[in-house]
Amino acid sequence: MRFLCLHGASTNSEARSPSCVKHYSVLNTDPSQIFEIQTGGLRQALAAKGHVFTFMNGSLDAKVEAELEGIVDGPFYNHYPRYPSLPSSNLNDAFEHTYHTIAEKGPFDAVMGFSQGAALAAALIIHHSKENPTSAPLFRVAVFLCGGVPWESSGIEQIAPKQDEFPIKIPTAHVVGKLDPLYPESMKLYGLCEPANAAFYDHGSKHMVPFDQKNTEAIVKAIEETIAKAMRG
Repeated sequence: MRFLCLHGASTNSEARSPSCVKHYSVLNTDPSQIFEIQTGGLRQALAAKGHVFTFMNGSLDAKVEAELEGIVDGPFYNHYPRYPSLPSSNLNDAFEHTYHTIAEKGPFDAVMGFSQGAALAAALIIHHSKENPTSAPLFRVAVFLCGGVPWESSGIEQIAPKQDEFPIKIPTAHVVGKLDPLYPESMKLYGLCEPANAAFYDHGSKHMVPFDQKNTEAIVKAIEETIAKAMRG
């Protein structure tokens, strides 16, 4: 499968760990390169089975996280303004930017997003299904890594889970961290997805993609199960 990969806001919290900062300090790093590093272990395992990954930067300039200033080189981007600002019309701009990337570099079978990138992917999937109810879904598979809650297309309200209503019906893989400040949001995103098609893994840590072998293998397994569901469907 061909994956479109969407980074998190600014630089990602995962870059705060000492082992990652050591890698970043030798790179002229943009967000897509950071996301490449974050997902390096799991992508290597998946690429060995023929899966391909394309990375997209957001369209809004962003400032580096304060604790990484002087350590990581830019430029940095957001997909839309970060909390407490509302995405508003910038969300539609993010949709258009993503559609343009799909048209230019796609097609893509799947999407993988971290944090704000996961929220954008979820919002776009829901928006596309509403706007094109009789068409094929935008992606066959979605992988949400420490994902945030998606926003309504207006960019003013977040999409809240409702009992027995699952606007994301394609197979999804959800990787969350129990100690992640975004954990409640990740669980709300999980609640928006068809339960029978949703693989779930809690690595038990913070806002990051773990690099250790045990967690990497478990994350890859969840993604492979999700791909298998899509192939059967």
